Amino acid sequence: MSFENIRREEFDGFLPPHLVLETLMVEQVEWFANATKNIIGTIAGKADKGWKYVVLAGDGRGNFRVCNLGGDSYNLVTARARILTDMQVAEKTAETLARQQKMHGGAGRRL
Repeated sequence: MSFENIRREEFDGFLPPHLVLETLMVEQVEWFANATKNIIGTIAGKADKGWKYVVLAGDGRGNFRVCNLGGDSYNLVTARARILTDMQVAEKTAETLARQQKMHGGAGRRL
């Protein structure tokens, strides 16, 4: 699936109020989501200090949890490529787990 840029307000709407990502990273500059909005991510940083990112996966109840942190990119284009790749991996993992749960009657761990 493809991922699209989203507004910060939309991104923040997915997260519980107590999860403040700024405590983990510097200022966020770009936000992404897949079409179903169950995988989201943000890039944070500054050109002179480097770029970091976080990928979050939603569970069946709409709660998002960090599933990947990345960083130390000194190029925003590279950070963007890395987050989108990690988001694709998270999406494929979620799809695989959903298929396995369906095959095994819903037993197993959820993202």
